[in-house]
Amino acid sequence: MHFPDRHPVRRLTVSPLLTLIVVGVALAVPAGAFAGGFTATLTAPNHHPVANTKWHITVTATRVRQKLSGTVSYRYLSNGTVVGHGTGGSFRHGVYRDAIIWPGEAIGHPLTFQVVVSTRYGTDYINWFVQVRR
Repeated sequence: MHFPDRHPVRRLTVSPLLTLIVVGVALAVPAGAFAGGFTATLTAPNHHPVANTKWHITVTATRVRQKLSGTVSYRYLSNGTVVGHGTGGSFRHGVYRDAIIWPGEAIGHPLTFQVVVSTRYGTDYINWFVQVRR
């Protein structure tokens, strides 16, 4: 019996060089890239909030395309030293929004606003430089 539309069977061969390249790339990628973990981002209007007015922020937490749930809290740092804490709250579906009101006592002092994002995949710290103005 003859099958004219059939293509001949070809064997796939992998060269040793290709195998070395694939293994080399796999070893070069950090283990953390394949492990758990997540990405947290902070979106804020600027680095110079006005004292005693609302400064709206958005925090997102994702793992690949998955929107995560978790909690957010705040730390206020001056020259790397924690000088205050703030309560945030919990979030779902990957997004947390809040309005921060900076006190008048913070005017003119260079500060780091640190957002602590915790999910079931770990904790991430986001630092945002601010200098409060009038």
